[in-house]
Amino acid sequence: MSENCIKREPNVSKKKIFVSLLFVPGFYLMVLFTTGLIVFVGSGLIFIIHYFVGKFLGELGFAYFGLILLDALPFFGMIFGVVSCFIAIISMFFKNKQFEPAILINPHDHPKLRDLISELSVKMDSQMPDAIILHVKSKFFVSEGKINVFNGTAKGRILAISYPLLHVLTVNELRAIIAHELSHFTGRDLVFHRFVFPVYKGANKYLEYITSLFNHNGRRRPIFISIPMILPKVLMEYYLKIFHKYNMKISREMEYRADYIASKMCGKENFKEALSKLISHGNVFNRLIDEQMTEKIVHGFQFENYFSFYREHVETYKKQIEESLGKALRDHEVEYATHPTLKNRIVNLPNVDSIYDNNEEALDLINSFDYIEVSMTKYYNYYLNDNAIHF
Repeated sequence: MSENCIKREPNVSKKKIFVSLLFVPGFYLMVLFTTGLIVFVGSGLIFIIHYFVGKFLGELGFAYFGLILLDALPFFGMIFGVVSCFIAIISMFFKNKQFEPAILINPHDHPKLRDLISELSVKMDSQMPDAIILHVKSKFFVSEGKINVFNGTAKGRILAISYPLLHVLTVNELRAIIAHELSHFTGRDLVFHRFVFPVYKGANKYLEYITSLFNHNGRRRPIFISIPMILPKVLMEYYLKIFHKYNMKISREMEYRADYIASKMCGKENFKEALSKLISHGNVFNRLIDEQMTEKIVHGFQFENYFSFYREHVETYKKQIEESLGKALRDHEVEYATHPTLKNRIVNLPNVDSIYDNNEEALDLINSFDYIEVSMTKYYNYYLNDNAIHF
């Protein structure tokens, strides 16, 4: 492998990971603080109501009854706020099972794909994935845990491969994408995602509960019910903004590192082309599969094999694919995005030549792909029906 690269490998330091992990106990402290604040503000409001009603209307006979009614509003607001805090915290410990529209495959049934992944795993000093799934959409990722798919449950270290992109990627390009994904296993990425992201999701759920107390069925609640939650809501929104901004920055740095490793392993041009196809073809395919399959379902028909249909008509969408790539290259960096822009990712790739020369279509790595395509199309038809997707 010839190399004229002077760029240094991006790295997410232990210090940054440690700081991101501090957001986890920080969130729980914020919940305790805002819960106490809800009680404090609610109690203070009740005291103020008592004081002014007793001072100005104390001599009137109906004042006592009116006082009870006024007290009830901030009291219920206070109770709603405290209960919401506990619901949000408890819900964090009962994670919804992750589902992906994909199928679990046996690597031994696809020896070419298995050998490619195995070779990369050895070179990258990474464990071979415990499970491999073929995704219906344009989606590559790695995960650790459990993911429900159409034909079972993927467990352990999971590698997801976008099935529809296999016909536009070469074997060299697919190798580069898989190297990118496997690099997430070799860094601290999964530790970050395992401990920080679930808490971030819980924090957003907590904020949703608090925000819902300001409105009910589209109607604003009485002001005295909402007052105890105003300051806690503002504080939690500010905390989550900092939390999100910092962790998205780390996420983008992890992507730069994975890009760097993939280019070092497989060559800059291979990864650059793979990344461009992943975004340009992926954006178009993801939209079309839902639109076209749903339209068929609405009219009482179904595709037998949508993937072959897309391959046969891909030239029809050439303009859309080019426009998708052009837009991606013009996008500006967003500080709250999980991934850098395509332009920035390409600019930061190291200049490394490839030692691989397999430019065959990556779909050739899959045995009996026609049977797999029919099965995935059938599964996805059911999925669209069950989820009642409307466009």
